[in-house]
Parts: sequence; C-alpha cells; structure tokens
Amino acid sequence: MGNRTKKKVELKEEYVQYLSELPESGMGYQIVDITFKDGHQLKNRIVVNSQFLLLEDDENIDPLLIDKIELKK
Repeated sequence: MGNRTKKKVELKEEYVQYLSELPESGMGYQIVDITFKDGHQLKNRIVVNSQFLLLEDDENIDPLLIDKIELKK
C-alpha cells in the first residue's frame, strides 16, 4: 500500500451477493482476483464488506466490465 491513497469502487449487486456468501480473508475484507471481459486481470485485490473494491488512486476501472471475481485461497 505504501503512501498511495486507496479509492473505492462499488461492485455490481450480483458480485456483492456472491461475495457476501463467501468467507472473509480477514476482519471485514476479502482478497480476490478479478477478470475483466477483455481478459485483463487484477490479482490479490481487497474488497471491503463484500461491496467495495479498493484501487490505487491512479487506477480507474469500470465495474460493469468485470466478468468474474474469485476469492483468493
């Protein structure tokens, strides 16, 4: 994380429901891998309260372009 600021992006309701049924990686968060419709991936990302994906301040994503979210094991 360093000195960078984290920003939150709200996930689509279908992913919120999906993640809320899975175990937490820690208190109030899950570590996930995200695959986008174009095949691009984000690995080892934090989702807070099964709802908000944390991004670096300089990152921008469109949550509508997410194809799959998988809980990191």
